[in-house]
Amino acid sequence: MMRAVSAVFAVLLMVWGESAYSQEESPGPAADMAFHEVYGGLYLLGSLAKNRNLNVGGEALPQTTVRDGAGGGIHAGVFPAFTHRIVGIRAEMFGLGSEITAPQSSGSGGIQSGRGTMLAWNTLVSLVVRYPGEQLQPYIGAGVGWSSSLLVGSELMRGSTTQSGVARDMSVAYQYFAGLRMNLTARTFIFGEYKFFGSRFHWGGTLQPALR
Repeated sequence: MMRAVSAVFAVLLMVWGESAYSQEESPGPAADMAFHEVYGGLYLLGSLAKNRNLNVGGEALPQTTVRDGAGGGIHAGVFPAFTHRIVGIRAEMFGLGSEITAPQSSGSGGIQSGRGTMLAWNTLVSLVVRYPGEQLQPYIGAGVGWSSSLLVGSELMRGSTTQSGVARDMSVAYQYFAGLRMNLTARTFIFGEYKFFGSRFHWGGTLQPALR
C-alpha cells in the first residue's frame, strides 16, 4: 500500500460561494441559514510519501524509496440548508507524482531491481463537517473513490526477466483530512488543508509491479 500525506500549501483565488434562495428577496440575518452554499476551488499540493517496498514478480524489493512529490487539483461541493451548512459533500480530482527507486538486491529469482515514476490521477467523494464561523471555518472530512495511475519510465528486473516502459492501474482510493477555510468576502475564500491519502497500486506487465 502506498500512503501519501498531502498538505495543501497554496491556493488559486477566484473560488466562489453562491446562495440559492426560495424567495425573490434576500433573507435577513435571522434567516442566514435558509440557503444552500455551493463552492469550488483550485489548489496546489505537496506530498510526503510513506515508503513501501516495490513488489516485482511477486517478491518485495527491499529498501525501496518513494520520493516526496507535488501535484494539484480541483474540488467542488455543497453545504445544504437542512444541515445548517455544517455537513456537506465534496467531490474532487487531483494529481500526484512520485519517483520510485528500489536498489539492486538478491532475491529468490536472482538479481532484482526496479525504478519508475508514478503518476496518479485521483477522483474522490468526501463527507465534510465544519464549524460554521463567519470568517474562520475549521473542518474535517473523509472520502473514497478511485485512483488511475501510470508507472512511466519503468526499468524492472528479476533474474533474467525484465520489464520497461509504461504500466497502468485502476485502484480504490481513500482519504481523510482536516483544514481551515478563511472567508475573504461573501463569495471568495482561501483554505489550507492536511490530508492523508492512500491506495494500493498493481500495475500490469510481465513482472506485475505493485506498490501496496
